[in-house]
Amino acid sequence: MSNLTSLTSIELIRLIGNVIVEIDVLRSNFSREDNNRKKLDNFRDQLDTIQRKLARSVIDENTGEYKKLTEKLKKNNEELNQTINEVEKVAETLEKLVKFIGAVEEIAKLMP
Repeated sequence: MSNLTSLTSIELIRLIGNVIVEIDVLRSNFSREDNNRKKLDNFRDQLDTIQRKLARSVIDENTGEYKKLTEKLKKNNEELNQTINEVEKVAETLEKLVKFIGAVEEIAKLMP
């Protein structure tokens, strides 16, 4: 992870927004009753809620913990990008989304 750089708050919010858009595209491949669609809907809602909270809050971007967590999030995002656009890899994508959301939630805990 040492070659990764941390994200600014703006970059963090944009990154989450980009993942939300990718989830929207992926979930459009499933009917509303499909379990994969329901999981994706829940993930989307979780990320949307956290993104809005982050946009309204201030996090100290200079702490070691923030830098470490955003580096972890970027790594999770890179892994997620390997599968999110492929419907046939939805199970793998769902697993990676769980990791991504977990990393976002850790960052959100830094909000005052």
